Amino acid sequence: MGIFDFFLSKCEICNRKVKPLRTYINDHGKEIKVCIPCSEYAERRAYKIKRK
Repeated sequence: MGIFDFFLSKCEICNRKVKPLRTYINDHGKEIKVCIPCSEYAERRAYKIKRK
């Protein structure tokens, strides 16, 4: 755990502070940020990846 970890965003599935995060849109239309390991779970839940 580094000194500047409080600047990182948290994954909304596992609550770890990691980087990079992918942005998905859930069933309710809310944007959620998900880490790479949890992105497999998000894709199984049929969340749509937000394109830039």
